[in-house]
Amino acid sequence: MRKISLVVLLLLFAVACSRGEESEPAARSPDPSPEPPPVCPLTGEEASAETDLDKPPLAIKIENSVDSRPQAGLEDADIVYEELAEGGITRFLAIYHCSEAASLGPIRSARMVDPDILMEYAPVLFGYSGGNPLVRDKVESTDGVVDLRYGSHGDAYERKPGRRAPHNVFSTSATLRELEDSQGVNGSPEIGFVFDPAAADDPCPSPSPAASPRRSPPANGDAGASCPGAEESPPPGNAVSFSFAGSRLTRFTYDENAKAYLRFHGDTAHTAEAGQQLSAVNVVIQKVQVTEGEIRDAAGNASPEISVVGSGEVFVLRGGRTHKGTWSRRNLSSKTTLVDGSGKAISLLPGNTWIELLPTARPVTLQ
Repeated sequence: MRKISLVVLLLLFAVACSRGEESEPAARSPDPSPEPPPVCPLTGEEASAETDLDKPPLAIKIENSVDSRPQAGLEDADIVYEELAEGGITRFLAIYHCSEAASLGPIRSARMVDPDILMEYAPVLFGYSGGNPLVRDKVESTDGVVDLRYGSHGDAYERKPGRRAPHNVFSTSATLRELEDSQGVNGSPEIGFVFDPAAADDPCPSPSPAASPRRSPPANGDAGASCPGAEESPPPGNAVSFSFAGSRLTRFTYDENAKAYLRFHGDTAHTAEAGQQLSAVNVVIQKVQVTEGEIRDAAGNASPEISVVGSGEVFVLRGGRTHKGTWSRRNLSSKTTLVDGSGKAISLLPGNTWIELLPTARPVTLQ
């Protein structure tokens, strides 16, 4: 009898132990990290749920003569290039990807440098209004650049009432994307720029290539901090002015409330047709080699030949501070990169960017 009782007790003890083991919670695996939100490749901003990131960018050549103002669509562009044209005037190459524009213009002729710029964004759709035969041939023969020029694409362009020719050719981004030549072209652009939201909190400007290793106060005037490798007097970044030729002055002034640089022609605000002043979160002044080309306009002015391959001085203005360094691009198949004097990438803030392809010999005034 005692043996039976002992066996029963052992069985009850074993059952109790097994239930205790079952009652212990199983070890939980850590929750997976949430997927980062999709980002617009040309601005570094978070993309909306409706944005098709696999669509190609669209580039438009927009005029900048006095007769062309106010322009439409520049305020919507992800990136705007400004380049020297004949007679000392400039023209814009506006690029749209996450952004779209309900009105674009005045749309004018392309230049030899445009396909070289656009190879960085290929595959890319390119809308423009004519050009020298050599330019048109170069656009047509450049891999990854889809030619959507005015005159060979039906009703995609219109002559806008109230505007005098040739400053009256307009279109929309949606119209150009609906063209047959635009269909089947896919590929989100990849660029060499680095976007970093934390760059706004960086109190130190990037040192220039010739910077000394001395430690100096940061650009925000905080005497209690210092910036390794910075210049003796860090360059200011509240305003910048420059001229592509002659006395035609372009100016950007930082607006603390807008967290962006407002654009001016001299002292006159550069406004869009819709009424707002044009602005940029990032202003990149890229010093480039410019020579006199063989192509001439109707007045006999030589078309500038602009090189966007190689390297040169660069000024990057963001958040009210200037970062000096070097831009470089090995060849037309490469991407343009921006680095400071220590070889570290100069980051851009998320937002739109204006890139000024300024001739090497032209001075830059910082304030």
